[in-house]
Amino acid sequence: MYTKLGNVLATIQKINRSKGVVYRVLIRKKGFKPITKVFSTKKLAVQFASRVESNNEELLAYGSTVKSSISFGELADIYLSREYKGRDIQKQSSRTDFWVKSIKVERASDITTSDIYEAMAKLPKGLSNSTINRYKSAASVVFNYGCRRHNLTSNPVQLISSLPEDNHRVRYLSASERKGLLNACKEAVWPKLYLLVLIAITTGARRGELLSLRWNDIDFERQTAYVQTTKNGQPKVLPLTNDVINELTKFRQQSVSLIFNSEIKPDKAFCFNKQWKNALVEAKVDNFRFHDLRHTTASYLAQSGASLLEIADVLGHKQIGVTKRYAHLCINHKEKLIGRVFSDL
Repeated sequence: MYTKLGNVLATIQKINRSKGVVYRVLIRKKGFKPITKVFSTKKLAVQFASRVESNNEELLAYGSTVKSSISFGELADIYLSREYKGRDIQKQSSRTDFWVKSIKVERASDITTSDIYEAMAKLPKGLSNSTINRYKSAASVVFNYGCRRHNLTSNPVQLISSLPEDNHRVRYLSASERKGLLNACKEAVWPKLYLLVLIAITTGARRGELLSLRWNDIDFERQTAYVQTTKNGQPKVLPLTNDVINELTKFRQQSVSLIFNSEIKPDKAFCFNKQWKNALVEAKVDNFRFHDLRHTTASYLAQSGASLLEIADVLGHKQIGVTKRYAHLCINHKEKLIGRVFSDL
């Protein structure tokens, strides 16, 4: 007797034995070795075949899979094109490309944890723990996808512990550093660097949020910028200072194009890394990243008496715990609070 259940072909055979009748199930599915199991009744045999058809975990439990011949590179390409939902597709693709070039094993199913360790040793020296963890995560999600969709039996990255990350770095510009950096940005070859850095300092917006701004997102009358999608998935409105509005006016366009667009590919953001590094060198600002402009915003707010809730609102933090890294800078706010409450004691 042959029973076709979805994409599983289950053969249920009646067998007469000395102790009575039994029913043997033979299950075949592409990518898996045949599975056979004997039951005392036909009903139990049919139930087993139906359950296995609907659940790959059952297939793995009762029979070993035939190793997939797909390579890690092919798997990564399929994952990025079909399932990856992140906004940093280019960065994620660059990370998976590293693994493709560094792992010499042909089939993804043959890659071991040792292979991952050996490849990790080829990462550039000086990378932060968080960056190394992002590379490891990029490989891990591809293997997880392979387990779900392409019959891989395990994820070799899961056995590798993530490195500890320092998520509490607070590096911000001093008054002299800010002045020097802004002056250097004004002299940069790319004429919009000063505008970009000025908006970053005065709004606390993330790099990606700023680079995605288009001219139709700017309301010059209300002096606001509308960010359609933020890191936490929620849109937000950025208040713009008079200085920012004046600088924006110099480049103003009546279009939906990106404000910080590439000159070669107008629908792509301008890659300003070289100009940014040159400005840091010119201003003699050391150990400073573009993301630290966001810390600068928060630190200035804290030192000016803003509460942690107010800082969290400006930065778009969903959890106040993230904002507590600036608590030690809220001296003025604490002094006013203590003075108001306990002045009459």
